[in-house]
This record gives sequence, C-alpha cells and structure tokens, in this order.
Amino acid sequence: VEGLRAALDAGVRAIICTPRAQNPTGATLSPGRAAELRGLLAEHPYVLIIEDDHFSMLSQRRYESLIGPEHRRFALVRSVSKFLGPDMCLAVAATDPETAERLAFRLSPGTTWVSHILQRLVLAQLTDEAALEQIAAAGRHYAERNTAFAAGLTERGLPTEALDGLNLWVDLPVEARLVAERLMRRGWLARTGDEFQLAEHPVPSHHLRLTVHDLTDEESARLLDDLADAAK
Repeated sequence: VEGLRAALDAGVRAIICTPRAQNPTGATLSPGRAAELRGLLAEHPYVLIIEDDHFSMLSQRRYESLIGPEHRRFALVRSVSKFLGPDMCLAVAATDPETAERLAFRLSPGTTWVSHILQRLVLAQLTDEAALEQIAAAGRHYAERNTAFAAGLTERGLPTEALDGLNLWVDLPVEARLVAERLMRRGWLARTGDEFQLAEHPVPSHHLRLTVHDLTDEESARLLDDLADAAK
C-alpha cells in the first residue's frame, strides 16, 4: 500500500494490476487488501486502473477489483487465449466511456483491428454449454494437479502452497540458479525467479516457477524426488 501511495504522490497516471493468478507467483488479491488499495485509489479517481484478469474463467479464486464505484478511469481486460487457446488472439475490455473511445480509435484502423470472424468464433464457444464445461474442468484440473504437487514438495521438506494459475512458485533454501542447473542435468527445465525481477541490482532468487499440470503421476514423482535432491 505504501509503495502505491508513494507512486500516486509522485504523479503516476496509470497502474496495471493482475487481480488473481499473478504470473509467476500465482498470488490473488484478498478482499481486505483489495479494499485497502481501492480506498487509496479512490483519492485519485482519474488515475487509470488497468486490471489484467488473464486467468478469469479458469481461476478458482474470487475476483476482487481495485476499481471503485466512483472511479472515473479504468479498464478491466480479460483475454480468452488462456482458456480458448493462443490462436484466439482476442481480449474483452470493460472501460469507462472516455477510455472506450480512445481504445476504439486505436483499434479501428490498420493491423490492430480484431476480425469479426474471430469475434464470432469466441462468442460461439463462450455461449456453448459443452465448451463452458470443458473450461471449468480445465480450471479444476490445473488446481488439482498443482495442489497435489505442492503437497508432495511439502512432504519432501520444501513447503509449497498451490495458489492460482498454471504455475507453482517454489521457495528454495538455496539459490534457484543452482537448483535449475542441477535439474537441467536430469532432463528438467525450470525458470528461476531471477527472470522475473525488475530491480537494477537484483538479489539472487530463491524461487523456481514450475508448470507441472501436464505431467503424468510417474513424471511428477520423479520430478519431486529430483527437485528435493537438487535443493539440498
């Protein structure tokens, strides 16, 4: 909250927030934190709030917004590529009238236009009961596989919580770079937290981002053992 307050006091004109399934951590805004941030932003109603709710229909967490009822500038953006596939290059945005007008001006001409065929394909899928059931099942699958893997890590001495999203954010007792190198020699590819840092002089990360939902039970067990050994 204090970081946002400092940015607002410095004159920032727009903020971007991922309200749930933040990449790479999987973090989601709690009701209390959202209310606190929303109260602060209410003092700056003309600061543009952009919410990137990319995991919307797959999320197992409640959506909490920073956009208050009296806020004047906002855009809630929900891409469909996570749950309909990357070929569906389309996002739906709910905005205030001024932002809608400016966005329409930018999207109308040239290569930024979203084809009507693509829009109709997305609409057809999002109004089809079978497709909606598949999306809901996929969301449950991601959550169940991540929860099971996190439990396996915890049993092996690496306490991990499955939050929301496609990935797991694993806290390590040693530098993530060393663990990633050891895993690579065993045939695994893992991204370290170093790749997600923005600091000018970042401290070596002690986190790995893992995507495990597509592994078989046998593969998961092998990765669990390899990771526990690599983190020693």
